[in-house]
Amino acid sequence: MQRSQATSAEDSVVNLLVTAGRLTRLAGAISGDDLPRAVLRALAVLDEHGALRVSEFARIDRCSQPAATALIGRLVADGYASRRKDPEDSRAVVVELTPAGRDRLHHARRAFGTALATRLSEFDTERLARMETDLNELLGALKKAAPRH
Repeated sequence: MQRSQATSAEDSVVNLLVTAGRLTRLAGAISGDDLPRAVLRALAVLDEHGALRVSEFARIDRCSQPAATALIGRLVADGYASRRKDPEDSRAVVVELTPAGRDRLHHARRAFGTALATRLSEFDTERLARMETDLNELLGALKKAAPRH
């Protein structure tokens, strides 16, 4: 009996992940914001984690270091991120969001929110707030269990 409960919990988590991915892709498709998905993801990683070494960014984003370097180069060229020497290791580079990068991320997220919210007339504000609270609690629990993220 306990095994079926674990499988059921695993199935639910898988379904949540699949749905979250689909929700994000749908928001991007209907929002009208033209920010490439990789750039949006990179901005979000830097927003969540703060200043990172390129190697740490690559680990979190699950991309190769050359891909991370190229993506970060694009962010820097667009004015969305800045690079500086790591004070702990002068051979390493630390990357962080600029105010322009934070503003661009905010703009994209608002466009996503607006695009989805206008299509949710059957969902009242309280229902959406409960869903937000539940997802934030889930994220908090997972981060607590995997602090290296």
